[in-house]
Amino acid sequence: MAKRRAPTTVLITGASSGIGRALAIEYARRGARVMAVARREAELASLCEQITATGGSATHAACDVADPEAAAETVRRAERELGSLDMVIANAGIGGVAHASQMQVAAMARMIDVNVRGAMATLIAAIPIMLAQKAGQLVGVSSLAGRRALPTSAVYSASKAALSVFLEGLRIDLDPSGLAVTDVQPGFVDTPITEKNEFPMPFMWDAPKAARVIADRLQKAPRILAFPLPLDWLTALSRHLPYAVHASISRRMSSQR
Repeated sequence: MAKRRAPTTVLITGASSGIGRALAIEYARRGARVMAVARREAELASLCEQITATGGSATHAACDVADPEAAAETVRRAERELGSLDMVIANAGIGGVAHASQMQVAAMARMIDVNVRGAMATLIAAIPIMLAQKAGQLVGVSSLAGRRALPTSAVYSASKAALSVFLEGLRIDLDPSGLAVTDVQPGFVDTPITEKNEFPMPFMWDAPKAARVIADRLQKAPRILAFPLPLDWLTALSRHLPYAVHASISRRMSSQR
């Protein structure tokens, strides 16, 4: 994988907290002009103030990506305001755990709307812009949890698996055009999503570390960017385990407190 030119214009969804916020700060520190997107305008304004106070360049747009038309319009707005779109990072996502016997349809629908439809709408809107530019990188933030189902996380794991397969499909279609498509698959990162979890979260990283690693590795436009290495290996191995073995191990691990 050849090293690519560092992006000068970057749109990041889910930028009000967690990995998204850390990525906005990291890319601004590296000299990119950033469009930060999330639902919470006050947090976005605070983020942009923090970036500009340290000499960076950032603007923001309040948007709930669960509304596909709003997500698409925000991408088009970013291209107008930034002048180009070198990179679009579909990072917005929500978590949540529930045993199958306690699942709620409304909660399921909301998670799919944000994690799947929102990410898809964001990336689809960026494709014609990047094709016209004849350059660009599409990035989706899925999860190692999407590699195989986990206890009390059926909807979350399914949403991330759907995004991963979607990104692979985009890559197949867009490789000949020169656009890069990367599936970022984090393990546990210290964010508002994970702080609600009551099960063990080994090898956890903080958000700034995750952002630095993501920004560094995206320069080579890998197909998949997974971390940390121990969980990458373990989840890769889990794909080859028989169902009964995987189910027994994952139930036992999730029951530890």
